[in-house]
Amino acid sequence: MPDYQFRNDQPDDFLNTLREVGQWLVDSGQEMWEVQTLTPHNLIDAYTKDNCYVLYATGADGTAVPAATFILQWEDPLYYAEVPPNTVGIIHKVAIRRAFAGQNLFQVLLDFCQTECLKRGIHEIQLETDATRPALMRFYERHEFEPTYQQTIHEFGQTFVCQYYRLRF
Repeated sequence: MPDYQFRNDQPDDFLNTLREVGQWLVDSGQEMWEVQTLTPHNLIDAYTKDNCYVLYATGADGTAVPAATFILQWEDPLYYAEVPPNTVGIIHKVAIRRAFAGQNLFQVLLDFCQTECLKRGIHEIQLETDATRPALMRFYERHEFEPTYQQTIHEFGQTFVCQYYRLRF
């Protein structure tokens, strides 16, 4: 079983991994993000700086490689304008590299996020996903996220109908 490490100080690995997964989604007919919009200018701001994580998996040979990315932030005026700062953990841009698919990395990522929330006295995580992706919505529900509401969001020249979820712990 690999050893996992989380780092929030590797923006190049974060962006490269996110773009790789984004391109795979495009190539497989499941586009979620326009790859050209996955830039530091669009993704790293006052709310996400130091919150863009890379999950590294260390293999038997001791080499750590990027396996997944996500943003864990504490305030989001675009997607969560009604949520007071520092009251929930907000997860965005979850991307698991194909070489690591099926290894339950989302649960590893979720455990990390819950621990980070608890360090701040927070007992809830929220996330949203494309409401036109029933398989992805079922995936989050299998991880005990409960659907709350839908909302249309405009970001980076795209329009998304988002299904919002929360997980209380």
